[in-house]
Amino acid sequence: MKKKLLICLVTFMSIFGQASGKNVKNSHVYSVILAGGSGTRLWPLSRANYPKQFLSVCDEKTLIQQAVDRVSSVIKKENIWIGTTAKHKESVTQQVGDSIGRIVVEPGMRNTGPAILLSCFEIYKKDPDAVIVFLPSDPFIPNKARFVSFLERAIDYTKDHERICLLGLKPQYPATGYGYIEYDNAAQQFDNLPFVVKKFHEKPVLDVALRYCQQGNMLWNISMFCGQAKLFLEEFKKEAPDIFDGVKAFVEGRGRYEDIKAESIDFAVMEKSRKISVFPADFEWCDVGNIEVFLSLQKHYGLPDACTMSVNANNNMVCAPKKFVALVGVENLCVVETDDVLLITKQGEAEKVKRLVQKLKKSEHNQYV
Repeated sequence: MKKKLLICLVTFMSIFGQASGKNVKNSHVYSVILAGGSGTRLWPLSRANYPKQFLSVCDEKTLIQQAVDRVSSVIKKENIWIGTTAKHKESVTQQVGDSIGRIVVEPGMRNTGPAILLSCFEIYKKDPDAVIVFLPSDPFIPNKARFVSFLERAIDYTKDHERICLLGLKPQYPATGYGYIEYDNAAQQFDNLPFVVKKFHEKPVLDVALRYCQQGNMLWNISMFCGQAKLFLEEFKKEAPDIFDGVKAFVEGRGRYEDIKAESIDFAVMEKSRKISVFPADFEWCDVGNIEVFLSLQKHYGLPDACTMSVNANNNMVCAPKKFVALVGVENLCVVETDDVLLITKQGEAEKVKRLVQKLKKSEHNQYV
C-alpha cells in the first residue's frame, strides 16, 4: 500500500512539476514593462492622456495588452509589473490590471534612467535574487513565439552571469530613427553566448546608417534588456551616482522625485558600463513610429479600411471610421479622423507630426494635445 502511495505521489509531483515548469524555472524572474511614453508622432490617435501603448494595432488587443501577453508565457503573473506615471495608471489598470502583479507609479516623468532604477529598488526589496527584464510597452511584434525564444536565451544567460544583456535587432534597412549597438564580433563565440557590446551609437544620418548595415556587427537598439536586480543597482551606483542617490532618497522618504536628474538608461548606465552584452535577434518588430506606419500595418494585415471613394486618386491611406471619405485628384496621403481632429499629411512627411504637436502645446488650441 505504501509503495502504491509513493508511486502515485511521485507521478503527481512529476505532472505538477511539468505543469508549473514556468513558475519553477523562472520563479525569481520579473518583467517591468515601461508604459509612460507620450507617442506624439501618432497624434491625433495618440494623446497625452492616452498614448500609443493603449491603441489597438492589427489586433483586438492594445499594444500594452500584447506586451503583457508575450511575457506571460515566460514569467508568472505576479512577477509581471508595469512602470508608468500617475496620469496613465487608470488606463493601465483598465487594460491589464487583471493580468499583472503590480503597477509601479513614477511620480513624474524623469526619463527611463530613474524609472528603471525605481523598479529595481522595489523588486530587490522583495526578492534580492531577482532577474529583471525591461521591455517597452509599445512595439508591434507579430510572432510571439520567436520573440519569446530570444527572450528566454537572454534570461537564462543573466541568471548565471553578472552582465546586463540586451536584445539587439539585425537591421532590416538603413534606419535613421533608431540608435545602433556595435558589438565585438572578432572574438570567437562559444555555446551560443551573447557578444560584448563595444559602443552605442546615436540615430545616424542616412549615409552612416547605410555603412552600419554593411558592417555586420551593428544592431538596432530596441530598448529590451535584462539582468540581475543587484547588478542594476551596482551599475547605477557606480556609473550614475547622482541618479542612484536621488532615487534611493525618494524610496526611503528623504527626497523628492522631481529633484532627480532626468536621463535615459542609455546615457546613465549603458554607454558607461563594462558589463553589457547583446544577443543579435531577428524577430519581426515594428515601433509603430508614426501615422504612416500605423496605417501601413493596418493595411498589411488586412484590417477594414475607412469607407472611401476615389477619382483619379492613388495610394492614399485613410482612418476615419465615422465618415465617408471622398478623394479626388490626390495621392500619397494619410488621412486620420477622430471625434475632434482631422489630420491630413503626405506620406513621407508623417514624422513631422511630432513638430506639429510641439507647436500645438504652445498655442491657444492646446486642448487637442
